[in-house]
Amino acid sequence: MIKTKKFQLTKKEYFSFIIRILLKKRWWLFAFMWFLTIAILFKDEKDSSDTFLIVFSILYPLVILFQYWRLAYSKENKIIYKERQYEIFSDRIIAYMGEISEGTIDNQNFIKVFELKDLYLLYISKGQCFYFPKRIFESHEDENWFRNEVFLKIKNK
Repeated sequence: MIKTKKFQLTKKEYFSFIIRILLKKRWWLFAFMWFLTIAILFKDEKDSSDTFLIVFSILYPLVILFQYWRLAYSKENKIIYKERQYEIFSDRIIAYMGEISEGTIDNQNFIKVFELKDLYLLYISKGQCFYFPKRIFESHEDENWFRNEVFLKIKNK
């Protein structure tokens, strides 16, 4: 069993990690759009559909970025920014949120995991996850234990 440090996500951290998840999953779409735009720019004769594709390839990523920014900075997401702490066992995780809220989830209920360079995500549904910034572990040994005993076991099931 390990106990994490108390931590709290900032809006900037949350925005950063949801954008990185988007890019990790959909990088190919943005790369294809930009490749298509560059190909059109080098084309000699352009028509209105070419102009539309160029404008769309520029505006679409900006609209997505703005939507994610609104999500991260929304007042309706206060719960994401509450202070929390975890007690992690090899078969379950107990989450403490603030001073009065506590919840336990069995590791068998996690459906998938995802790792970024500074964050572990354990999903309990398609749009709901527990996040574990790597900075919250007391030591490198604690992080290794979590990775081997929880994260990788969920990933490999």
